[in-house]
Amino acid sequence: MRWLIVEDALKNRTGHWLEWVTTFDRGLRELGDEVTVLADREVEDDIRDSLRAEAILPRSIWHRLGDGAGPLTRYSRVVTHNWQTGRVMDHYLRNRTGFDAIFVPTVSVHHLLAWTRLIKHTLRGRKTRVLLFFLTAPVKNGLAGTPIPDGSPTGRLLRATLGWLAPEIRTGKVVLGVETKAMQCAFETLSGLPFVWFPQPVTPPVREARPHGEQIKMACFGAARAEKGSDVLQEAIRLYLREKRGSRAHFTIQWIDNFTAGGRLITKAADLETDSRVNFVTRYFREGEYAKHLQQTDVMLLPYRLDSYALRGSRVVIEAAVNGIPVIVTSGTTLASIAEAFRTGIECKDGNPQSLAEAIGQMEQGFEEMSEQARRMKSTAVDLFSVKQFRRIFLASATGTNAEPTAKPMGNGAVEPSKEGATHEF
Repeated sequence: MRWLIVEDALKNRTGHWLEWVTTFDRGLRELGDEVTVLADREVEDDIRDSLRAEAILPRSIWHRLGDGAGPLTRYSRVVTHNWQTGRVMDHYLRNRTGFDAIFVPTVSVHHLLAWTRLIKHTLRGRKTRVLLFFLTAPVKNGLAGTPIPDGSPTGRLLRATLGWLAPEIRTGKVVLGVETKAMQCAFETLSGLPFVWFPQPVTPPVREARPHGEQIKMACFGAARAEKGSDVLQEAIRLYLREKRGSRAHFTIQWIDNFTAGGRLITKAADLETDSRVNFVTRYFREGEYAKHLQQTDVMLLPYRLDSYALRGSRVVIEAAVNGIPVIVTSGTTLASIAEAFRTGIECKDGNPQSLAEAIGQMEQGFEEMSEQARRMKSTAVDLFSVKQFRRIFLASATGTNAEPTAKPMGNGAVEPSKEGATHEF
């Protein structure tokens, strides 16, 4: 099977895109498929070389979303980026044939018009199927948490464009994918069209069980940001270490740059920088370095903000699951739903340092039991969050057969086989 992966956000090590695309590239090749990757024309040389990527796509829109541009510039980018994407891909696809599947891992309103035209014209008559994957939805929570359209012009445009693709979606030529059940519900409510939930694949490194009785190493990886609750985490660690002087817990926080939260600039706390129980990682990881950190991590600290992660998913909580690492997560987030499904997490209140500090205490007290449960569920997580499972669901979606995972975790560590038409816990 020949795949074309088109990701204009593949540019540098900011965000999840390098790990995301690398996982698919390696996993699909291991399954015997052929893979071609297209990336931002300004992609860093080592990333381009590692994926044998063709650097032809327009300048990444995702790396410009937070640049402070005014409304006119932001709306104009919807037009210009669609036009640039359509022009580049039309030329490429007219000169390249034979792809069985085109996978666009990160689709927004900035891409959808272009892909709609490509599907209806350039790819018309070809057997190539297109998987459009959405990570964010233009919705807000209404009464009882029901998703409703956010009323934005871009939201209305996205919904209308999806409607134009309805014939191709019905025939299976186009598959609309999401990474969480909450996002699936939101998009189906928004568009009235079927979306397919895909477990996000990750590649687990080899991780040996650490002996009990040593330090409990708790960590939060990825650049510190307001939406990840990094400010809350820092304050919670301060509270916890002040109250639990004999604690076994040691903390690692990856803090690349300072950030703004609630109108305030958040910097590394001076007292934590000098505390031997706290380690700040102030740069991006080199190749293979993240895996080594995961091997030494006992607990993942993920107090992500509810307003950012009520619908969207996080690769990090899945990496914890496939590595047998228990987690602390924010109640109501998609991260909490995964932790609950595997019974490997403790929840804290959204944006509440005291609640997070208490959760850290609960985790330390019950660490041995939580760690053992996470190890029991590891093999189930590895099977579920795999490229093989993702590929199977994509192929099943073409025939209209049940595309749910073949197994799902239960609270007692057992695996319950999926039933025809069953809804997964996530």
